[in-house]
Amino acid sequence: MSNEEGQPVLNPSAASAIEPPEGATAVGTGKGGVGKSTVAAHLAGESAAAGHRTLLICVTGQDDDDLGIKRFGRGVHPQGIPSLDGEGLYRAIHDRVPLQPIREVRPNLDVLPGGPRVADIANILMLRLIQEGTGVVLSLARSLAPIAPLYDRIIFDSAPENDSLEQLVLAAARTLIVPTRSDESSIKGMERISKNFKAVKTQVNPYLQMAGAFLYGSNPSATLMHASVREDIRTTLGEGTPILETIVGYREVPARNARKKGLLFSEYADRLPKSATPYDVKAGRAKAEDVVPDTIIPLSKEMRSLTSEIFEHHRRVA
Repeated sequence: MSNEEGQPVLNPSAASAIEPPEGATAVGTGKGGVGKSTVAAHLAGESAAAGHRTLLICVTGQDDDDLGIKRFGRGVHPQGIPSLDGEGLYRAIHDRVPLQPIREVRPNLDVLPGGPRVADIANILMLRLIQEGTGVVLSLARSLAPIAPLYDRIIFDSAPENDSLEQLVLAAARTLIVPTRSDESSIKGMERISKNFKAVKTQVNPYLQMAGAFLYGSNPSATLMHASVREDIRTTLGEGTPILETIVGYREVPARNARKKGLLFSEYADRLPKSATPYDVKAGRAKAEDVVPDTIIPLSKEMRSLTSEIFEHHRRVA
């Protein structure tokens, strides 16, 4: 079957399980503001930099642009098909056609960005639920399947606080990795992802595995608090949940600067040797945003360590 534009239309009645690609990892939690999108972007970027063909799919209504796609016009966009602001993802689900990501946002890295239009996907799923039943949550998996063989790794940035979109991602993923902060609302937010994980694994995706959880944006020296948070994680996600060792510390200035420039932490750190200095700013030779703070170095190292640990945990359970 084809739609009016001649693209292949995917089978809406196939409710049987679709085996996710072996390299498909979802980053998800039940609450926003815990570093989820930042970690997903870095996972994808580090994977691509290591030579793996990688696809990042952002199923989130926020216009996160850690990679500078929209702000700096990076990547090769599909001809004639809107892809920014979640439009590309929405059209694929609405029209039941294969995903068409923005290519080469970085070497080896293709991206399907999120944005406001993603919120409308939830409405589509609700309208189709009566006809398709639980099989409706396989909509993303069906749109991904035709292009999945092109990639070694697929990273999902999952929408927080939206069950239907969260389930859409989990139905297409092989493993789930869960970030959290130390505050009580973040811990409680994990209850949502836990329920969605169990529902999707039981009903539509028996291949789904929990790769682990980790604490993000915390003081690495607060070891007593970390021990308490780890207990909270196991209570919420299950006693057998692997908990990663790496903690990315909270360093607001370099993290904010890197995002504004559409750079990964490692890419921003590479600019440090040629950075302007505070003396240049005082002398009027540079602007404040031209100064790369030294704190980007530990931040970059911690993020690289975290991404390596995530991929290792994915490999163990996938």
